[in-house]
Amino acid sequence: MQRMLVVSLIGLVLAGCQPPVAPEVLHQWQSRTLYTCCNIHYEGSKVNDANYYVGSMLPFGSSAAVVKMAGNSVTVRSGATELTLEHSYGKDQESDQQYFSKVLVETDPHVRFATYPKQVQEAVSEGRVEVGMTKEQVIMSLGYPPTHRTASTDLNTWTYWYNRWITYQVQFGADGKVSMLVGNAPTRNEPIVAPTPTPAKVPARRGRSKK
Repeated sequence: MQRMLVVSLIGLVLAGCQPPVAPEVLHQWQSRTLYTCCNIHYEGSKVNDANYYVGSMLPFGSSAAVVKMAGNSVTVRSGATELTLEHSYGKDQESDQQYFSKVLVETDPHVRFATYPKQVQEAVSEGRVEVGMTKEQVIMSLGYPPTHRTASTDLNTWTYWYNRWITYQVQFGADGKVSMLVGNAPTRNEPIVAPTPTPAKVPARRGRSKK
């Protein structure tokens, strides 16, 4: 019996398979209404945490029903699209469950999106990054930077992969907004400028009538 178990485990390793998660963990994910935190780009049926920019785009706020979980991967269905998210590179910085919880969220990001200026909304909808965007807006547009190159979003330089060979950087200023883009970043070079507040009109004072 023990020999059969060992043989089965070796088979899983050789096949590159991951053991399924505990049923109660899977149930917790499947019993929740989930959305994609951000735009997700994909070229096939699998996406990993290197987060390449190229490929088709599953928009932020898409419904995400968990189909199955196994080790470092979770398979979700959104409409006719089924994708498997794999946590492959950032294991030293976060657990598999932490990675899944970042990408699959319970609050529809459209709620926050509705509060953004029109220029930001256009950039996020098109998966672009522009000077002047906040960290939250960049994440919604590009997804999270891979943690094996950007250990924390508290840092002011984030490194992304455009494809398997080319990286680019998003740099933030002291105000927490994008100050510079380095490399092949997906941008139109349209700085986001905060609207100038309209001065409140002060009612004209009425002069006193002379008696």
